Amino acid sequence: MWMLRCDSAATGTASWELVASTSEHTPTARTAATLSAVSLSDSAHPVGLLLFGGHDDVSYLSNVWLFDARTAAWTMLLRHSAQAAVASVRPDARGGHSAITHNGSSEVVIFGGATDDSV
Repeated sequence: MWMLRCDSAATGTASWELVASTSEHTPTARTAATLSAVSLSDSAHPVGLLLFGGHDDVSYLSNVWLFDARTAAWTMLLRHSAQAAVASVRPDARGGHSAITHNGSSEVVIFGGATDDSV
């Protein structure tokens, strides 16, 4: 994963940094996923990144990963399920959707996107 650090707003400089994960398990490569900044329960500021969905060149994904920027560790929060989703429990696997943090960056709302049924 790459991170762009804005070194100085006054001079307009920025630099890219390759962030190496400290986790044994990390998300698989994917396209059309969303990554949203979220607050973790022990922090008032967004220090986590929530990864949802996307496409891995085979199918759409529904797994959810959390990246803790303080430790550079990934944690899988929800596994991918190939079964059709029950609308009241979780969204279908998808890619190309929109996502935004809500309620003080502790919740993420997703909208739209393509699913296996919509292709």
